Amino acid sequence: MSKSAVAVLIMKLEENYTPGRFLQRPNRFLSIVEITAGENSTEHVKAHVPDPGRLKELLIPNAEIILRKSDNVSRKTNYSLVGVKKGKIWVNIDSQIANKLFLSDFMQIPSFLEYKIIKSEFTFGRSRIDFLLEHRKIQKRALLEIKSATLVENGVALFPDAPTVRGVKHLNELISSLDTGYEAFVVFVIKREDAMSFTPNVKTDPIFTKTLFKAMKAGVKVITVKCSYDPIIKRELSFKNEIDFL
Repeated sequence: MSKSAVAVLIMKLEENYTPGRFLQRPNRFLSIVEITAGENSTEHVKAHVPDPGRLKELLIPNAEIILRKSDNVSRKTNYSLVGVKKGKIWVNIDSQIANKLFLSDFMQIPSFLEYKIIKSEFTFGRSRIDFLLEHRKIQKRALLEIKSATLVENGVALFPDAPTVRGVKHLNELISSLDTGYEAFVVFVIKREDAMSFTPNVKTDPIFTKTLFKAMKAGVKVITVKCSYDPIIKRELSFKNEIDFL
């Protein structure tokens, strides 16, 4: 897949953000973080981690982080850890935001200029697929699944960073959909701007990798696109450009 430009349409981040530092991660969905409590004091609080991946290269002690505060009194924690600074860039680790970004900005990706979204969370087989699309000219429908990537090594984005049975299930559903007349897409959204290319993470999940290549051979189309993320100054998230699939 060759690189292609993405028209710039920015997703503004309007939530209430708080800076902090990462301390530890007792389990997949919980972290202990440090925030400023006053002029000369800090406080250790619990924060939800909205990404079930390992994130070992990101969530290291004292890493700069961004927290989103919630006013929902029924939550167990008041914060969600949504961004981590890696070197000079920020990485978004909010697992839900890639779908929101695609929903609002998908026509900025050249591969989807001729499509419209019919429905989110579309049930097919035994799975809920992220989006049901339709081609504007030929009225052919397509199923599309979003996968968020945060792991980058030497400029290469990798997915997944932990074994994903659910991801394999989704790929098999997309393969099945081809036999019933659908088109099918997998869009890998790399939520950091330092990726130059993408490849499936065969060392971490050989089954997902094998199934992805099986899906591509069957006719499932794979799109890989990276994002620009600035939660501090511009408070923006946007698709930047499509990148090579290795």
